[in-house]
Amino acid sequence: MKQIRHWIGGDYHSGASGRSGIVFNPASGVQSGSLDLASVDDVVFGVAAAKGAPPGWRSTSLARRSEIMFTLREFVDRHRTDIAKLFTRSTARC
Repeated sequence: MKQIRHWIGGDYHSGASGRSGIVFNPASGVQSGSLDLASVDDVVFGVAAAKGAPPGWRSTSLARRSEIMFTLREFVDRHRTDIAKLFTRSTARC
């Protein structure tokens, strides 16, 4: 079964907590994998990596970032059925 790890700073990292959760296929209800649960150390590591994000996004105004996120929301809303089908198919292959 597929093990889902954390994506931090451009690379996969196993959770430091040693704990995991079960991932279910939403269409069938069958377990399709597991995912690492984050510890406080994982969150601290992720926040530190985010602070090192490309300056282009960090220096983008709040108004512009809001506009970008709203455009993304509109796209997701417009294509929600197709996205749901893709996620279901993807999860079913775990």
